[in-house]
Amino acid sequence: MKVLKRLALFGLLLAMIPPVLAQDSGSAALDKAALAERKEKVHTYLLNIYIAQKRKPEAMTEYKTLVAMKPNDPRLNSDLGKFEASSGQFASAISHIKKACELEPNNAENWAMLGGVYLKAKDYQKALDAYDHAVDSSRQIDGLSSERYKGIRNQTFEYVQHMKRKDAVKKQVVPPAKKHTDSNDDDW
Repeated sequence: MKVLKRLALFGLLLAMIPPVLAQDSGSAALDKAALAERKEKVHTYLLNIYIAQKRKPEAMTEYKTLVAMKPNDPRLNSDLGKFEASSGQFASAISHIKKACELEPNNAENWAMLGGVYLKAKDYQKALDAYDHAVDSSRQIDGLSSERYKGIRNQTFEYVQHMKRKDAVKKQVVPPAKKHTDSNDDDW
């Protein structure tokens, strides 16, 4: 069964690559664009196959290849960031989602995703700042989703306050006194 899947995948790849020898020099520029588009489609198909098969390392490679091919695509950057965050690679996820936020500064969903990754990475102030951007961005587009992001931001703020109180209590806890180990308890 595995062999059949690999043969089908290989056949798909061969079908996507145009015959290079059949090109004439006049259509080379057009064919380069078509070749680049086909390469992108092949990597997208591979990415979808790897994700469906839950093959994370291969999917990560395909994501990175696609982002290298189209570094200014906000959707690819945010998708790669989300995938990296799900794998626990927070620093890399933050850089890709930040890039998506720079490319689309009014995309509230990207800002909220960035806030969520900062929260998972326990960088609470940056998480709150990202959620503030999400609220501002959504307010510019429509007021309805602004309330949604306000709610998320407020919940995050409450969580941050809870974590600060919890840390303060941990610092105040006095270590237990040493137990008296004197074996002469004949004072009774």
